[in-house]
Amino acid sequence: MADKELTPNQIEFLSWDVMSEVLRIIAEDVFIADLEPGGGQYDCLSLVTSTPEIVLMLNRNGTSAASGGESESVSGIWERAITMDTRETALHIMSELNLPADNEYAKHNRELIKICKRIAYWVRSGSKGLGKAKCCWVDGTYGAGPAGHLLSQVVIPESWKLLDAPYRGSDWSALIYAMTLGDEKLGDKVVGLVNMKTGEAINPDGSSWVEWQKPLPAVARIVPRNRKLGGGPKIMQVPYIAPHPDGVAAFRTLKNFNGYKVMGEDLAPISNAIAEQWYEDETLPTEVDQLKGTLFYMSRKAKFIDGFPDEEDVPFLQALVAAIAASEK
Repeated sequence: MADKELTPNQIEFLSWDVMSEVLRIIAEDVFIADLEPGGGQYDCLSLVTSTPEIVLMLNRNGTSAASGGESESVSGIWERAITMDTRETALHIMSELNLPADNEYAKHNRELIKICKRIAYWVRSGSKGLGKAKCCWVDGTYGAGPAGHLLSQVVIPESWKLLDAPYRGSDWSALIYAMTLGDEKLGDKVVGLVNMKTGEAINPDGSSWVEWQKPLPAVARIVPRNRKLGGGPKIMQVPYIAPHPDGVAAFRTLKNFNGYKVMGEDLAPISNAIAEQWYEDETLPTEVDQLKGTLFYMSRKAKFIDGFPDEEDVPFLQALVAAIAASEK
């Protein structure tokens, strides 16, 4: 299947998803940037250093990836992302472009990875396939500077304006991405702003964008359809972020325990209360059925929330396993 069969929204989604996977392994201190090389001919979701040096560009007006210092490029990246998966595509791009890799950088880039995943979800599902994420720092054909047409639509927190520029020649606005929808009058209507450094998200009136921080459900993944059956890409509702293996290992300790039978209607409220208490002060109850019920409830949650549990969820699950073991001695 040719990349040109994908819609701009689908490519936008894939660009953020692939970038999140690159950030898991790339061994450089980098920042997200929107670049338009070739006099605006290209639209590249990019990674740059603070100097700034271009490390990686994913071209959404085409089908290739390139690094700033090399003439080589990797073609067919969007087709690869839908026929293989975004993680494999990220590894392929980095290998072909000889970019340095280190799995430890997943911890370093943890917040940025989460933000990229949330943007990918919003582009694909939250905006109902109509949205685009746009940087509030414009670096294009006619010069560089804050994107006034975006920033003027939103009440900006004063604390954001005090943040250091992510790379030389920019300012704080280069850390801010606007979630936009097409609009006849405004061109791009801002429905929310996301701070790529702090992870904060706000509504146009400056209030907290509560929906942004909610756990992500499964997202529609783009998979190829046999042309003989007609149509372009087929959309299937399947998870695309794998749960953390240590979380899966914790669930296996439950064996045949069924929280629904043991706790009934109390399962959800008790489990949620136990989770809230642990995240507040890291304490757990001693009642073994409550501990097992909470772990069971978390295993059910993993069936419906894409990417759960992730690395930050694992300590809580492992604490449950340890408490259960201690209670059964």
